[in-house]
Amino acid sequence: MALTVLDNLRELQEADQRLRALEQQKATHDRSVKVRAAQIEQHKQAIEQLHQDELRVRQAADQKELEIRSKRDEIQRLQQQQMQVKDNRQYQALQNEIKFAELAITKIEDDMLGDYGEIEEAQSRVQAAKDELAKHERDLDDLRQRIQEKKAEVDQNIEEARQQREAIAANLPPKAVAQFQRIAERLDGEALAPVLREEGGGDFVCGGCHMTVTQNTYVLLAGGGNPDDLITCPNCSRILYLEDG
Repeated sequence: MALTVLDNLRELQEADQRLRALEQQKATHDRSVKVRAAQIEQHKQAIEQLHQDELRVRQAADQKELEIRSKRDEIQRLQQQQMQVKDNRQYQALQNEIKFAELAITKIEDDMLGDYGEIEEAQSRVQAAKDELAKHERDLDDLRQRIQEKKAEVDQNIEEARQQREAIAANLPPKAVAQFQRIAERLDGEALAPVLREEGGGDFVCGGCHMTVTQNTYVLLAGGGNPDDLITCPNCSRILYLEDG
């Protein structure tokens, strides 16, 4: 027995859903690569921030080193002045300034020890982050290679599914195909829905939106009307059909 328009549309929906699933599979692969690449970029930015933190501490240590040199120059100047003064009070005052400068140097050197500790910690964090980045980049390369190996197969499956869908569509009236496509685009590929009966022999409902359809609709689909006439759900506009059997 020749297939009706509705029979062909059901085949078209199956082919369309296979094609959509394959395209979704390909898109998922592409997204996984993009997500991994974005994570690597964020990791690089984090490493750059660690570098900036290390640079900040290093600059602070360098500034302290300049302060120490300045204090030592000051001490040398004060010592030269001591050699020239003859007054004991002036000599003692200069000696006190020298002691204050030496204490300042000791305080700065203690601070620098803390800076050097921070620098070592920052360098350790940078190296650990670089090692982790290298691992992420190797993982991304492996992922790209695996996806590339699957790409040819997925693309071939998509092309075969597209040809199958086009072949089915070619056996349908253009008006029916256009109607199918309009509904499918709006409802994520689900252009058709079965008519179901609620448990306990209740109302007939659309299998897509589960809203009630009339008993007359069921009768028409069961053979009481033109088999090539398309009957749609008054609520969601899906093309209705009866399940086989």
